[in-house]
Amino acid sequence: MAVRWGSPVSDDLVHQHVQQRGRAALELELPPPSQTVCEPEFSLVIMMDGWMARERGPDWGAWARRKKAERVKWYEIKSAVIYRLEQQVKKEGGRGFLPEKYIVPCPPETAPVDFGAAVQAEARRRGLGRARYVYLVMDGAVWLWDLAEDRFASAIKTLDFHHASQHLWAVGHALHGEGTDQAKEWVEKLLHDLRHGQEARVVKRLEQLLESPTQRPAEVQKVVEGEVNYFENHRDHLHYQAVAKAGAPIGSGAAESLGSQLQDRLRGCGRFWERPGITHLLRLIVLVRNQDDCHLWN
Repeated sequence: MAVRWGSPVSDDLVHQHVQQRGRAALELELPPPSQTVCEPEFSLVIMMDGWMARERGPDWGAWARRKKAERVKWYEIKSAVIYRLEQQVKKEGGRGFLPEKYIVPCPPETAPVDFGAAVQAEARRRGLGRARYVYLVMDGAVWLWDLAEDRFASAIKTLDFHHASQHLWAVGHALHGEGTDQAKEWVEKLLHDLRHGQEARVVKRLEQLLESPTQRPAEVQKVVEGEVNYFENHRDHLHYQAVAKAGAPIGSGAAESLGSQLQDRLRGCGRFWERPGITHLLRLIVLVRNQDDCHLWN
């Protein structure tokens, strides 16, 4: 960009400006977007997930031969994607595309309650109170579901289908052995039922495993009990056929895509952050992605 302007800009000046604007962005109060007078009916989709970023540890720069030096620390970046269901489109190859979406990534060590408040605030700006339906798609992390009940109690909640399938595979491998034809046949039958409106039958089939008198090794029984409990807790979040018929997603691919995009930007080769740097830059990325950066300059 500096070459295009014909005016050289030093790295230090760019860094200084990012930090300055990033601090201002943290204190910025965003106004609600302008609302169309005759707004068509719409539904809102919210996906939440997390990804890992690295910071400089307390022993950053320590001598290479120093043992047990904590040079790098990893932290989770809690993130969300919000979009209107009616705005999703498909490319020629059938792949989904979201021409307009809004993101809510929070700095490392943001408490779940603060992340939930940030997601809810952005969802309200994007029409949460006017949406006909709100679809919430997440993986099985307990803190996410606690947050969902606290902030989005009336939403239609869906457990990410890929994560559900992983848990079914865990049961199949425990019962029949990893990589066996028996495990594949057992799991694929349940996955078909789960995807096509027979989720109650799947949960019942899993519960019957605990009623079976068959003696299993303790480690196998532990896996089975844990996974059955997982599906019992999510029995109201498995309505994949009904959700898909409504045109809503059954997987949190958009949130995982966001995590991948931000990792490409923030976890490239040689990028090890200090907390102020990643916090300020992340906030600026959010404003630009959400087309709110005009409020920072005006």
